[in-house]
Amino acid sequence: MIESKMRRRLHVTVTILMVTIWLAPGLWLINISLKTQGQLFVREPTLIFKPTLANFGVAFTQYGILSDALHSSIIAGTATLITLLLATPMVYGLTRFRFPFRMGLLGWVLSLRMLPPIAIVIPFYTLYTSWRLNDTFPGLIIAYLPVIIPFGVWLMYSFAQDLPRSLDEAAMIDGSSRWQTFYNVILPLMRPAMAVTAIFCFLEIWNEFVLALILSGPNTKTVSIGMSEFITEHAVEWGPMAAASLVLLIPLLIVAYFLQNSLVRGLTLGSVR
Repeated sequence: MIESKMRRRLHVTVTILMVTIWLAPGLWLINISLKTQGQLFVREPTLIFKPTLANFGVAFTQYGILSDALHSSIIAGTATLITLLLATPMVYGLTRFRFPFRMGLLGWVLSLRMLPPIAIVIPFYTLYTSWRLNDTFPGLIIAYLPVIIPFGVWLMYSFAQDLPRSLDEAAMIDGSSRWQTFYNVILPLMRPAMAVTAIFCFLEIWNEFVLALILSGPNTKTVSIGMSEFITEHAVEWGPMAAASLVLLIPLLIVAYFLQNSLVRGLTLGSVR
């Protein structure tokens, strides 16, 4: 009985400690966003101060972080959707069919994933200058596809490989075509894996800097470029930067909240055969 109580108390203590560690960066970010520049640069930081919302106004009006977030959402959302549309049937074909050079194709996809964005940004810039695709949404979306499609394929490959082939055989015995088997049987089972892939691909584009720096402009400026503008030649605008970071966390937290069930299932699917 005493050992049970001690274990429970230890469990609660460890849980509180872990939650505190997890929340600490967010709480410190809130602390910075509500302080003026003068309150930040003091000898002894304090948690008791007169809060201000001026940093949020500077981030919205002077730096236009909301329009940057809209641009990033359009680019990342569209590229992620295209990735799912192309990578899902490709993964199904790679896991269900045996054909020559299959492993070579997988290796080629993996090699594309290893390709750093800095290696392709100059060719893209040269072509886009000729085709007038610089500072356009289609141009940025196309540029991100070679980066995230291999990522999506490799994320979903192990999930699809773990789905038993007996499901395909049973559906085809019942009269389903190969396409009907994929759409009606396999695709619903892959939704957790697709949710995980969508979140990681979205975040990959949301945080990407090099391609956005060279190929974007005033009409398509993304959040990664917008956040870098808080570092000026005179000072670092810590308060507005923290305020912008808090605002940009909100849509990501909302998406993660609504997809949490699929996310957990997707992360555990494929871990055990």
